[in-house]
Amino acid sequence: MEPEADDGTKRVLVADDDHDVCALLHVVLTPLAAVTVVNDAEAALEAIASQPPFDAIVSDFMLPGISGLEFVQRVRSDERIDHVPILMISGHGRLVSDSARAAGCDAFLDKPFTLAQLRATVRSLLGPSVRFA
Repeated sequence: MEPEADDGTKRVLVADDDHDVCALLHVVLTPLAAVTVVNDAEAALEAIASQPPFDAIVSDFMLPGISGLEFVQRVRSDERIDHVPILMISGHGRLVSDSARAAGCDAFLDKPFTLAQLRATVRSLLGPSVRFA
């Protein structure tokens, strides 16, 4: 899914290898933004390089190949995109939360989280001018 959003609609990139989680995140976040879903960090980096800028990124901690933490570190080391807010999601608790924040994540949600928590967190990352897609 690669939406174009040149009308002021916010854009969110979701990277998660669980297809069910991706489908859920897509449905829940679509009212807030145009959502692009990928299944690993390599595909996320490709989407970042080949598509219009994203306004926020949601990444799972456990990704195949490049880990979620390494993906975050790569985003933070690229001056073109180092400002993009990142939410990391994980089912591994407090230890991962600390590592995610140290890597440069702006927010963290531990699974299971509520849909209201997810929407509120992403809305916060997107800023006050969120225009519904």
